[in-house]
Amino acid sequence: MRAVPELINAVNDKNVVQADGVSKVVRAGLLKILSGLMNSCDSITGLMVSGADGMALAAKLTTGFDQHRFSAMSSALLAISDSLMMETNNGKTKNVYIESEGGNVFVMHAGSSLLLTVFTDASTSLGLSLAHANNAAEEIAALNIGGYP
Repeated sequence: MRAVPELINAVNDKNVVQADGVSKVVRAGLLKILSGLMNSCDSITGLMVSGADGMALAAKLTTGFDQHRFSAMSSALLAISDSLMMETNNGKTKNVYIESEGGNVFVMHAGSSLLLTVFTDASTSLGLSLAHANNAAEEIAALNIGGYP
């Protein structure tokens, strides 16, 4: 189990250096979608768009959250979930949902090479939050920024 934290740290270190490689136009488009999602659902406390490689592209997070670290963890979580689903012949993961006493996290694909991570408070309406998140993931996928210029 030691390999997962080491992998996250390695990806995190790599992304801190590469994060400025994302164009301002791409980041602005992503932030517009994230702002719309945050405004549409009061229980959402944070949002992040990452590449499937764990690179942070855009985020609306509360103070103290390290977008690069959370991007790496979200990417690893979704990749492991995809592998698990493929091994069981159930296709690609739609969403990963984590529930805790203090809040929830959704991680979902947003196109072929991007993912959306959504943080909510514990009192959220799961169906409503998930519906809004799925709509935002479709908007992000429609931007067609697979190589994030």
